[in-house]
Amino acid sequence: MKKLSIVLLICILSLTFCFSGTVYAQEDEVLPDPGITPDSPFYFADRWAEQFSLMFTFREEARVQKALQYAEERLAEMDAMLARNKVRATTKAADGYNNCLAIATQAMERAREKGINTSEVVALAASKHIEVLDDSIAGAPENAQSILTQARERARTCQETALCSLAQGDPEEAIRLNLRLMQQQLNRTRVCAEENETIRLQEELKEFERLGNLGEEISQIATGLGNDTTVDQLIGQATAYHLMVLAEVHERVQGQAQQAVEDAMRACVENHERVVAALKEKNMLGQIPEEPPIPDEILGKIRQHGSSGGSPQGG
Repeated sequence: MKKLSIVLLICILSLTFCFSGTVYAQEDEVLPDPGITPDSPFYFADRWAEQFSLMFTFREEARVQKALQYAEERLAEMDAMLARNKVRATTKAADGYNNCLAIATQAMERAREKGINTSEVVALAASKHIEVLDDSIAGAPENAQSILTQARERARTCQETALCSLAQGDPEEAIRLNLRLMQQQLNRTRVCAEENETIRLQEELKEFERLGNLGEEISQIATGLGNDTTVDQLIGQATAYHLMVLAEVHERVQGQAQQAVEDAMRACVENHERVVAALKEKNMLGQIPEEPPIPDEILGKIRQHGSSGGSPQGG
């Protein structure tokens, strides 16, 4: 009976979660043509022309867009240099990428001071960059992985800054965007489970949990602004849906991958229980399920491990 209830609930929440609020389309994952690459003697001239162009871009929102465009070109250059096994040239492109993100972030903050919102654009771009860099790291030689990892960390920092900046002005929109990014991560996790890519699945779950922690920061900002009720309702709907997807993935995997799924589920359960308690106190629970919508045996296991101060390693 409970299984049938869960099936009905997932249908309801799928419709609610997927069609409420702004729809964010998945951007084209193809990188631009790298053009002149760092191994060319003319590379310095190409970069100088970009700096000149940025210098004379006075509108901050246009400066954000241009810096993000150049950042994508640096990603394409990194990809091209990795394909030729040119680590030093890859490092040069990565340095340029980090600089472009710094320019975009600074321009975003200046735009916000003027009442212009570019945070959403920056957050979405950084999310795309993280996914591209994840793929690059997976296939990169060992001596280049640290370069790519540092670039990915820079993209993550940029994304977090952008979402927190967006939350200062519109916490509801920030949490909607963050939750949709979490859903994209779960979609990739599901694909990894179907293709039995255990190591990649664990990496995708780590990114999912990072975004979950970021969502908690946004929630705290919303509380400070007095907008926590709507934000909690959005989180409650989303975490219920996330838990059902994680339960589906849990059935497909074993060993360390299954343990990683349980760790992600534990964080979701704790978050779900937090928002349910807050919404019940205000009599604003609505259609959000009071109990986490996952099988009893998994929920019991998660709660047991949580009460004992952590989960066992390995599997």
